[in-house]
Amino acid sequence: MHIGRYPPAVVLNAEDVVLRVLRGLANAWVRHAVLVDDEGKLAGMISARDVVSFLGGGAKFRIVEEEYEKDVYRALREVKAKELSYVAPTIGYEDDFSKVIEVMLRRGVGALTVVDDTDKPIGVISERHIIALFADVTTNVYVREVMSSPLMSMRPEEPLVRGMRLMISRHIRRVPLTEGGELRGILTIKDVVAFFASVTTQKRLKEDGVEDVWLTPLGFLGTKEVATINLNADLGKAIRVMRDLGIGSLVVVNDEGAPVGMFTERDVITKLPKLEGVEVFVDEIEKRIVAERVYYHY
Repeated sequence: MHIGRYPPAVVLNAEDVVLRVLRGLANAWVRHAVLVDDEGKLAGMISARDVVSFLGGGAKFRIVEEEYEKDVYRALREVKAKELSYVAPTIGYEDDFSKVIEVMLRRGVGALTVVDDTDKPIGVISERHIIALFADVTTNVYVREVMSSPLMSMRPEEPLVRGMRLMISRHIRRVPLTEGGELRGILTIKDVVAFFASVTTQKRLKEDGVEDVWLTPLGFLGTKEVATINLNADLGKAIRVMRDLGIGSLVVVNDEGAPVGMFTERDVITKLPKLEGVEVFVDEIEKRIVAERVYYHY
């Protein structure tokens, strides 16, 4: 197996506190942390979504609310990582390339933990790694066929807590920031994790409480420059743009340049194999994926 990151960027003991997970994800700029037990065997995985839910974006905040009276600062330092974890899908290091693609594409799984024959994690395979394997071909599939629409956007001045809750409730990782129908930036779930992990925010959590931090304008966190793609562009071009820029999404615009949707790695993973007339070929020798529309239905 030569796909993915070896070793995983963030590996922590299941007994470590959530703050270590938060800082680990922020420092490595990744979305998943692998948890192990005292013997080094896989004990679970935590995603950035789990952490943001815990910080006030979703159901996991009830731990902070009920047991810590909304004291996020203290909860981060006392709640164990295992309380936020989930059972991580795994793949063996010696498994065939085609099996990896089968699990990722057919099941729509966002990340896999690679384990050795003793169930110890040695790597992680994510959507980003799979996207990098798509061959540079014209697919005859248009961005508009797989994009997510309508666009779920927010204004830059809206409070952080609303952006967090939108991400969790709608199962999205990016929120474009718009004003007057024009793009002003984009907020990602990694931006939220990095913001909460910062020394400045930790000080605010301690002195002023989480509700003060929640009021931070989204525009303060978001990235100002946003990569876009036309809705009529070939899927292959969109994948190349994301790969070249090292990003996982593009805002889709119409011919007038107005934002109309999002195109993400997950859209490719979950929607492409289901399109009528599209075949996804796995080249076991070259370790690449070729996706093409082989016929049209009239």
